[in-house]
Amino acid sequence: MRNRELHNALREFALEAAAQLTTDIEAGAEIQYDVVEEPGTGSVLYRYQPLTHAFIGERWDVLRMAPACERAAEALGTGAELYLRVRGQPADDDAKPALRAMLERLYEDATDFHFPEERFERVYAEVERTLYEDTVRSSVVAPVHGLVLESDRIELGAGLVLAAGDRIDAPPQAVWPAGREERERATGPNTVVVLERDEESGNPLPGSEARIRFRRLLTALRLFKPGRVAIGSLGWGRAGGGVWQHVPIAPSGPGRGEPWVLASGGEPELRELCELVSAAPNLGRVRWALARFEMGCERTSDAEALSDYLLALESLLDVTDETGRASMGLRLAALCAEEGERKAVRGRLEAAFALERAFMAGSVADPEIDAPDGDLPPAHLLVAELEQHARALLRDVVCGYLSPDLCSVADDVLLASSEPIEIHAAAIGADDDQSGSDDEVGDEPSSDAAEPETAQEGGEGEVDRRVVADTRAPDGPGTAADPRSAAWAAAMAPGPRTKREVPKREPEPDPEPVDPAEDLTMEGPMPEEPDQRELETGVIQSADWEFDDDPASYSAPI
Repeated sequence: MRNRELHNALREFALEAAAQLTTDIEAGAEIQYDVVEEPGTGSVLYRYQPLTHAFIGERWDVLRMAPACERAAEALGTGAELYLRVRGQPADDDAKPALRAMLERLYEDATDFHFPEERFERVYAEVERTLYEDTVRSSVVAPVHGLVLESDRIELGAGLVLAAGDRIDAPPQAVWPAGREERERATGPNTVVVLERDEESGNPLPGSEARIRFRRLLTALRLFKPGRVAIGSLGWGRAGGGVWQHVPIAPSGPGRGEPWVLASGGEPELRELCELVSAAPNLGRVRWALARFEMGCERTSDAEALSDYLLALESLLDVTDETGRASMGLRLAALCAEEGERKAVRGRLEAAFALERAFMAGSVADPEIDAPDGDLPPAHLLVAELEQHARALLRDVVCGYLSPDLCSVADDVLLASSEPIEIHAAAIGADDDQSGSDDEVGDEPSSDAAEPETAQEGGEGEVDRRVVADTRAPDGPGTAADPRSAAWAAAMAPGPRTKREVPKREPEPDPEPVDPAEDLTMEGPMPEEPDQRELETGVIQSADWEFDDDPASYSAPI
């Protein structure tokens, strides 16, 4: 057998057709017979010949609509035209007439439609000889480390196969661990990946195709579940029954963790994931994040993988500036956790960034045991959680469950959530000496307090919807940097920015002088009059301001 995928597709169609035809016979349908003369030199002999081809033809419109017929026609492909010519029938671009010809050949001279297993194998051998004349079967094999199969063989489509090394035709170098470290970690023969191709005689081995297909398979395995999965950097190939030759394969890192077992029930899911990875478009940011995620999977230690997973998540969540960094925890928690767990997810993300900074600073703590800071969770737990978040998001995007614009998806989740959005704000309109006054963040807002325009995530992520109190002094113009001050209002007045014309008004009468002896609220000598002029806007002039002859006109430097 040279094409197991084609064999299985044709057999499934033949089984389904046999069941349908047998049901019709049991329901009362009859096979017609014809009387045929047997050639010879003596007396004429006659025999009854069942007209099974006519019986099949009457029901072909029903048989050709079966799902198994579609799959078999797709597997047969362009070989259908050649098979029809060999059977003496007109060629057709459609593969389904070739399937009908195969059924007629299978039940030729039969008196019932029970599935004939041995005869099917002979008919299929005829199909293969017809399709693969003047071709040879080429194979490229490579070991897969860290993967154990419950099944002997898994067909992944288009000639790609995962199999137990001792249950398939493969060189011993690929089947059995070679290095000392591999032998110590091995639990038996290696799992191998095989690419099988039918090539014309003289064509080179499909090494380039094997490298691409093997790498996509490795990506699918890493997205499937965590574990130490890698493909060997050296493969072997041969054409027909020739000798095995070395075929270089793109190297992949050894990875971390334990080997994992692919249960027989997980084969369809892995097959579908391989197809989606192969067909996934170049999604730019997502493609880069996927490559960075795989770098993390190939690292030998958690300390090396930490930055790779953080970069992958930053790319997925479009973290390109401080604003994106501030909202990263909220969005990641919205996408990867239920409402009750989001605060903890955000806290562990901040712990992961703190751990990365500690490693960058030269920490020599063992990342497999504990973090440099005793207050942080163990490093291996943080890295494992980041890896799982990145894997879940990438897999959902590749499978089409999530849009590549994960920021919009996360924001929609947060808007629909019943959990209050956490807001932390800081005072920006007060001097340094005022920041320590009684009007600090967290006081009850005043009646004229302005709500901050942006919210910034902080600390442990405590929920705080209170608005920052007005830290400006209750009277006086305030500083020029304060947008609420009179100086700022004057600077923002229309007209040239260096010249301000203030409307004139009648001077107010001077207040009556107060005797210091009678004023009980004053202590000490009277303060001297400042040599300054107060402008009509309430701004106190500075020494570097210039005045024209008109005291109502002034020029302020920018």
